[in-house]
Amino acid sequence: MSALLPPTKLTATTLDDFLGNQPVIVGTNAKFDLTHITFVSPSAIVSLSAICHALHGTGYRVTIKVPESDVRRYLMRLGFMTAVREVVTFDPEVPKARSLMFDALRGTNPVLVEVTKIENGAALPDLLDQLVQVLRSRLRYKKNDAFDIVTAVSEICQNTFDHNAGTFGFICMQMYQKEAERFIEIAVADHGVGLKETLQQNPKNPPIRSDLEAITMATRLGTSQFDDPTRGTGLHHLLEIAFKHQATLEIRSGSSKMRFRMDKKQGWNFPCQPAAGVIASLNVHRK
Repeated sequence: MSALLPPTKLTATTLDDFLGNQPVIVGTNAKFDLTHITFVSPSAIVSLSAICHALHGTGYRVTIKVPESDVRRYLMRLGFMTAVREVVTFDPEVPKARSLMFDALRGTNPVLVEVTKIENGAALPDLLDQLVQVLRSRLRYKKNDAFDIVTAVSEICQNTFDHNAGTFGFICMQMYQKEAERFIEIAVADHGVGLKETLQQNPKNPPIRSDLEAITMATRLGTSQFDDPTRGTGLHHLLEIAFKHQATLEIRSGSSKMRFRMDKKQGWNFPCQPAAGVIASLNVHRK
């Protein structure tokens, strides 16, 4: 029976258990209940941000229940409330003055990139500079290796607005320390049409029968929405970087996700709850 209980930690791994019973939809009202959640990771929070915007875009009124707790305060500190403020009602309501107080802290923690909306490349240089600093000073990466990782992340961020019309993406990063183990989780999500529909727009791509095939194709060099030999490097580059540095990577689109185990250079696929857009999460460990 315990396996049927909702997760208390909301991460890339448990997101589908959470979404299996969420949101509760009545008519045009969609409600998420986070009252049982004790921990939220960057991959889960950018996913939830994108899902809320996708629901709003299709006409739903979205409510999120988060009672006063450490998680509620963390979500404010993480910038989640700001990211979804225009499309979500919180229960209980978040006082505007309190929300602004947390907004004022944005950018003050060197090992945290708050949930940041990506509509174009304007916000990326400062964020990417911060990632380089964390990789070099906290995770002991050499300069060239740090730049390689950040370049791959930048390409994924670029995809969120290059491959979608009228939508956008989100990025978030947090460093964690578990005893001697230190790592960062970087997550990027959008609420666009997803890999399958995007890749089908290029007539030179072979027929794509499933979201899993789309993810597999998207990780191959040169596979793109565009008929341009210089495109189609983003997810392939991210996967190669993950292999090189023994990072862990998960890519999610539509009703499929692939998790890559770097010690064997192999990906495992899993069915998942359908969601708009593409989500990529990368865990990079200290050298």
